[in-house]
This record gives sequence, structure tokens and C-alpha cells, in this order.
Amino acid sequence: MLDLLRLCLKQSVELNDDEEEELNDDGQEELNDDGQEELNDNGQEELNDDDQEDTIRTPNIPSVTELHQAGVKFQLGSTKHLLEITFKKGILKIPLLAIYDTTEGLFRNLLAFETAHGDGCYINDYIIMMKNLVVTANDAELLVQNEVIDNWTGDSQAVSNFLRNLDRQATLDAKNFRYSDLVQDLNTYCRYPLHKWKANLKQNYFNTPWASISVIAAVVLLLLTIIQTVCSIIAL
Repeated sequence: MLDLLRLCLKQSVELNDDEEEELNDDGQEELNDDGQEELNDNGQEELNDDDQEDTIRTPNIPSVTELHQAGVKFQLGSTKHLLEITFKKGILKIPLLAIYDTTEGLFRNLLAFETAHGDGCYINDYIIMMKNLVVTANDAELLVQNEVIDNWTGDSQAVSNFLRNLDRQATLDAKNFRYSDLVQDLNTYCRYPLHKWKANLKQNYFNTPWASISVIAAVVLLLLTIIQTVCSIIAL
């Protein structure tokens, strides 16, 4: 009788162990499956977020005023190709942009045609580039003074408004932005302290002949004062 009871208890314990192992295995598999699915979903969402960010991120394009303060010079581009904006040796060359009352409608039609046919983003990227260059009326005025913009509206603010209105219809694709290298070169130039120092010196202290003479006279006077002080010390 005792042997029979021991046998029944042993079988009961073995059954409990088997059931516990089966539950642990099933639970572990379910957790692994859920964890894997969660990781996959999170990874996919992160990839989608990165792709979305690349599509909508605005490039860090410095304005004309910022470039001017960094010593960049503006010249009328020699090419007749409107989209051919180049930067070399501190000179930004932009082909002539003539602005009339009808120019905005013309660019809207070109942008709509380009979008509908999906044949590149040439006009689209040009509008984004120019809009970020010309942010204020002062930006527009600097380009007018350098004969890059031929403004027939008579209002510099109207130029920035014109580009801002067009930019609302343009869509930036940061990965395929045709002026990415140009923007990178401009930002690299602006970050160099010596360029800003030279530009500040020229624009604020040597912008007119009289200002140049005043600075030179001040430097000569300072040198004479130093020489006089040294001579006085030696005489003692």
C-alpha cells in the first residue's frame, strides 16, 4: 500500500513539473514573439520618422545679409541659365532675376507644370534657395545694388513677399536638394572667423575714404604715443 502511494505521488510531481515547463516554454515564446513584434514596430516607426524628417527638414541656408556680414560678395552670373547659382572664392554668382508684376504668375505655372509631370525639381529647388537667401527687404536691396535682381515693382519688400508666396507651394526634399553642396560651402565660409573680421573692418571702418583716413590717423597717433612713452622711460 505504501509503495502504491509513493508511486502515485511521484507521478503527480512529474506531471506538475512537465506542466510547469510547458507553461514556461509557451510563456517565453509568447513574450519573445511580442517583444520581437514591438521592436520591429518601433524600428519601422523610427525609420519612417527619419525618412519623413529628411523630406521636410529646411536646409540651413544663410540669408544675403548674413553672407554680406561674413564677407561674401555678390555678382551677376555670367550664364544665362537662371538656375546656375555658383559660389567660388568668396563670390556668390546669381543669374539675373527680373521681377515684374506678372513674374509670380509665371513661376507658379512653371512650378505647377514641373510638379504635374514629375520631371525633376529644378524650379522647386530654385524657389526654395532664393526664398531663403532673400528673407527681408534689406536682402533684396543688397541684390538689387549688385544688379542681381532687376526689380520693376519699385519695392524691395515686394521681392521677399513674392518669393515667400511661391515657397508655400514648393516642397523640400533634403536628400535630393540640388543646391546642397552650395549651401554647405556657404555655411563653411560663414563659420570662418577671419572672414567675418575682415568684412566688419571693411564695412564699418574702411567703407569711405574719410573713414579710412581717420583710422590710419588714429593708428599713427597711437604709435607716436607709445614711442614717446618708451623714450621717457629710457631717459629716466
